[in-house]
Amino acid sequence: MSDSEIREASKEHWSASADSWARGAEEEEAGVAAAASAWMLEAAALREGERVLELACGAGRVGLQAAGRVGSAGSVLCTDFSEAMVEAVSGRVARLEVDNVATRQIDAEHLDLGAEDPFDAVLCRFGYMLMADPVQAMRESARVLHPDGRLVLGVWGAAERNPWLAIILNAVMAHLEAPPPGPEDPGPFALGERSRLPEVISRAGFTEVEIAEIDGEERYDSLDAWWEKNLDGSGPLSAVLEALPAGDQNAIRSAASADAEAFLAGDGSLVFPAMVLGARATKSS
Repeated sequence: MSDSEIREASKEHWSASADSWARGAEEEEAGVAAAASAWMLEAAALREGERVLELACGAGRVGLQAAGRVGSAGSVLCTDFSEAMVEAVSGRVARLEVDNVATRQIDAEHLDLGAEDPFDAVLCRFGYMLMADPVQAMRESARVLHPDGRLVLGVWGAAERNPWLAIILNAVMAHLEAPPPGPEDPGPFALGERSRLPEVISRAGFTEVEIAEIDGEERYDSLDAWWEKNLDGSGPLSAVLEALPAGDQNAIRSAASADAEAFLAGDGSLVFPAMVLGARATKSS
């Protein structure tokens, strides 16, 4: 597929998950994703009055927290390439009556924003790894930042550090006899190698790149809860499975569940190790 075809397919798949993300955002976030948000907000060192751009905002979890840190004199622009996701976060902003947050549909790889009114920080949690050209997206991020502006991001670490999702993806690929994704292919683990992430960020024009491993856990009440939660809001993965006959879906689920049993606790819940790579970088002057 071409980059443009990848973008359109991704937009369609994630738009289909917007309702699920909106429902999930009404609950307090837990697990390593919440730890990643906390790390990002600390690393960004946001100050009163600053302007913040959030890319691939989804339900706006990080952006809305950032709004509290920049105060009424500051502002946050939450953006996503999916109109449905933007509508979801716009609804949250309105319900919560957050006055310093605006929303807008924007493709991170082609920011429809001028550099004449730059941002102090760009935040992106779990977005760049899914983009057809993450280097281009980060270059665009650099373009709209102040000189010495900060980029702070989070991506899922390597597959072996995140079995809660890797088990499902491996079961799908094995059943379909599909080759593993290439190093340049977008996906949840595309930037998960600690050696690759700083190289990608540096190529985009950032310096002082700092990488952190954020370790944690992903917990689920049961095997069924694990499967359903990860399929409910997983965009492209859900699309692949839903396109298969019921027999194939059941075979994949059985294979994945058998592997996931290694993480069963005594009460029937599942506890998986998980890891996010966090990165902070400064725009080259």
